[in-house]
Amino acid sequence: MVCLGNICRSPMAEAVASAMVEQAGLAGVVVESFGTAGYHAGERADPQADAALRRRGWPAGTHRARQIRPADLVALDLVLCADRANLAAVQRLAGTGAGRPTIELLRSYDPDVIPGDDEIPDPWGGTDADFDRALDLIEQACRGLVGQLASSPR
Repeated sequence: MVCLGNICRSPMAEAVASAMVEQAGLAGVVVESFGTAGYHAGERADPQADAALRRRGWPAGTHRARQIRPADLVALDLVLCADRANLAAVQRLAGTGAGRPTIELLRSYDPDVIPGDDEIPDPWGGTDADFDRALDLIEQACRGLVGQLASSPR
């Protein structure tokens, strides 16, 4: 899961997807999150992101931000980005060589996504409602993702 600073959208997506993966019994599926920028590296998730997760009963409070690096991409199978700007940044970082993971928008797994409205808006600096809206979109996409993982042959 990737967003810009790794303190709002991607840690929320990591928490939700990790919990859903565990609930689905998908052993061996590991969910991580990163930012394309490193200016929050080492920081905890935004307090509003943690609060939004807690309001919905998702795990929160243990995240530490980190920036995605080329070495991370070598070890990953699937990279899901919150928006097109971060998608483009990860694609540039990954290059075109062998071993490149699949890189997509997280909302590509949302069965109700509307073309052109497939990004998760950045709630940073916004209201609790902005964080809740981002979490709504993350939950819907993660349900689709985990459903697809559960139904695919391993």
